[in-house]
Amino acid sequence: MNRITYWVKAHTQYSVHSPFVFDMYRKVLFARLPHHLSQKVAQEKGGCKKYHEMVYKLKEHYGMDTICYDEDEAVLKGGADSMETVKVVCRPHSCRQHEWRWQAQQGNDKYNVSIDLYDVGLLISHPKLHRQHFLLK
Repeated sequence: MNRITYWVKAHTQYSVHSPFVFDMYRKVLFARLPHHLSQKVAQEKGGCKKYHEMVYKLKEHYGMDTICYDEDEAVLKGGADSMETVKVVCRPHSCRQHEWRWQAQQGNDKYNVSIDLYDVGLLISHPKLHRQHFLLK
């Protein structure tokens, strides 16, 4: 998917009907990064800035622990709101191989919510949520 197709198909916070995703949208996904975390993001090597920001914002807001963290993917575990696992994927649409991997991961039964922000993808394992995919601006 190219960026133009993404912008045409993507929705804003006002189109999200899931209370959990709406809350995450407002408080985490598009919230400003606190100053003490922006200094840590500036020190990170590899990946894109938005990817590192997302990892730090999720850890800060939900109190999650890092299980795996590299240039392409981070897996966070635990935290508030009964989330079991969140996988943060860097640049899921940057090339065909990444696109295929992203689509395969969305189909994985382990994750029941996926959020596509174009530059960053989130796969969430939450026992109380139904299987849904969100394409958000």
